[in-house]
Amino acid sequence: MRWLLLAVMIIMGISCNKKEGSVEGLSFRTIDGKIYKWNRDLKGKILIVDFWATWCQPCRKSMPDLEKIYNKYKGDVLIIGFSKDDDPKVVEDFIRNEIRVSYPIAMSNRRIEDRFGGILGLPTAFLIDRNGKIVRRFIGYVPIDVWESNIKRLL
Repeated sequence: MRWLLLAVMIIMGISCNKKEGSVEGLSFRTIDGKIYKWNRDLKGKILIVDFWATWCQPCRKSMPDLEKIYNKYKGDVLIIGFSKDDDPKVVEDFIRNEIRVSYPIAMSNRRIEDRFGGILGLPTAFLIDRNGKIVRRFIGYVPIDVWESNIKRLL
């Protein structure tokens, strides 16, 4: 039993500390129908990619902070929220009536999640430099001051 626990901890530790990788070529459609493509819309911007769900309390806590960052650094930083919920209608209602955010929201899927090495928990967010390199992976709630200090290093 100890060996199994140790193996799980090692695997999770390796996954959680993964910083390498690139999102070059990423494309997706938001819940309002807009299509984002790497070369046209994302390249040259600092990205925060946030995987979340409507039922996730730490996600609900994170979203207003991400909205503040999105508005403060508009033009330099783009935030993209990928919902892990099953029903886009639930997500649309949530964004419209509960947590109002103006940054792009899309539905997550296996193809998107695989680009980030899989999603182990929620919220999981990635900080990506202007060249598309994943520089940080965060699991759980991230305070706004931590986001800001990491963003300032990339500006």
